Amino acid sequence: MDARESPRIKAGIEGLDAILSGGIPRGNVILLEGSIGTGKTTMGVEFVYRGITEFGESGLIVTFEESPEKLTRDALSFGWDLAALESSGKLKIIYTTREVFRQELQQTDSLLLEEAAKIGARRIFIDGAAAMLPQASPRDAREIFLILIQGLQRENLTAIFALEATELHIADFPSLAEESIADTVIRLRKEDLLRASARSVEIVKSRGHDSQMGRHSFRIVDGKGIEVYRRVQAPRSPSREQAAAFDPTTRVTSGIPGLDVLVNGGYFLGSTTVMAGISGVGKTVMGLQFIAEGARLGERSVLLSLDEQVPQLLRNAASIGIDLQPAIDSGDIVMEYNSPQEIDIDHHFYRVEKMVEQFGPRRVLIDSLSTYGVALGSHGRLFRDFFHALVALMKEHQIAAVYNLENPEMLGMSSMMGVFHMSSLVDNIILMNFIELGDTFRRGITIGKMRSNPVNHATHECEVVNGAGMRVLPRQPPSAALKTDFSSYHGLISRSPERRLPQPSTQQQEK
Repeated sequence: MDARESPRIKAGIEGLDAILSGGIPRGNVILLEGSIGTGKTTMGVEFVYRGITEFGESGLIVTFEESPEKLTRDALSFGWDLAALESSGKLKIIYTTREVFRQELQQTDSLLLEEAAKIGARRIFIDGAAAMLPQASPRDAREIFLILIQGLQRENLTAIFALEATELHIADFPSLAEESIADTVIRLRKEDLLRASARSVEIVKSRGHDSQMGRHSFRIVDGKGIEVYRRVQAPRSPSREQAAAFDPTTRVTSGIPGLDVLVNGGYFLGSTTVMAGISGVGKTVMGLQFIAEGARLGERSVLLSLDEQVPQLLRNAASIGIDLQPAIDSGDIVMEYNSPQEIDIDHHFYRVEKMVEQFGPRRVLIDSLSTYGVALGSHGRLFRDFFHALVALMKEHQIAAVYNLENPEMLGMSSMMGVFHMSSLVDNIILMNFIELGDTFRRGITIGKMRSNPVNHATHECEVVNGAGMRVLPRQPPSAALKTDFSSYHGLISRSPERRLPQPSTQQQEK
């Protein structure tokens, strides 16, 4: 079907069509509301630009305050050459007054509409339209606005009117006369977050088509334009919403000598594993060995860190005898550091989605959930929604995902997930803690949970050796155990390990 005949058009702005459920009905009148600096002009110009360059739909831009020269100059920062489009006859920038524009649209022989017909325009953006209507009662204003849009609809133009709403507040927005007539209302905000700020977009009204409700984040990106990121809680495709770990046989090995025996040969595809323990106990070391094991087996892996920069992680890996650089160079491993400061969770999740979809890893390590909790608030719904979304993403792509989690309890644990009350979302929980025996800290590892697997909950000792990494030590049978072997103690994951009393022999029991 020809683009001009399609009942729905795409805005062409990355991420916007997704929250508009695929696009906008052709001929709709769109109000783009927002205060100063929210990105109205950028979004409107990009709507016209993408229409020309991606969908072959010529367009008009009408501006009342910003000169065409300045508009063209600013567009070049995004790589949009409006001057070239004008020269080719696909774009017309009209610099006029609001009164002249209003009068033109009410004329049956309008020169403006004649110009639109001449270039075959299908899109029009009117910037700074808030003061276009004369001072009148709300009823008169609506009638005048209706006459204006009827003029545009005669030429089958899909129009965006940018209205500056200076009274925009987070909890309250004044009703505009034009909203009752417009087919689609898109509201832009710039909100304060402590000392930072973030932009959001909300589809307030969408006559004739569905949309994803709520506020979604967006950014204005130099050299590209606008990127919209669906809010992390928004529903995705049915394949994501119904994703599950379903393969009952394939295992992804841990890469830790002695651990695979305890976890029944490895983790299921699509499973979620949390390594929980105090800082310094060896969680990152285990994660690096997990990623290195994938490279050894030719399995693609991703390491996403919020705690340590990539050069530092490579140094840490080298100290335990692992050289990850060759696997990075060959494209088997992707390592990325994301700063947790001022994190925009919608944008961050968008990047994780893209990485997973484009790279196609079998293993993913995230270090760590605790840092997400600090940035998002571990007790709030946002963190839980984000973790829900991560788990669903990994299950959809059948990825064995490992998450490090710092449990701040120094000696022993009273809760496996600490303040992160999400153990129901997790398939496997591996507890790591320091155990004080005599005047020495020893490392202990306990399998706290393995969904759909038999579990041995005995605590094993593990050690980290420079140049060799971590390994889990076998437990001695009680009869042969040394005084320092873990099998000689009970209460190892509580706060007071105690020596086991020797068990009486059978003959002694009979006496």
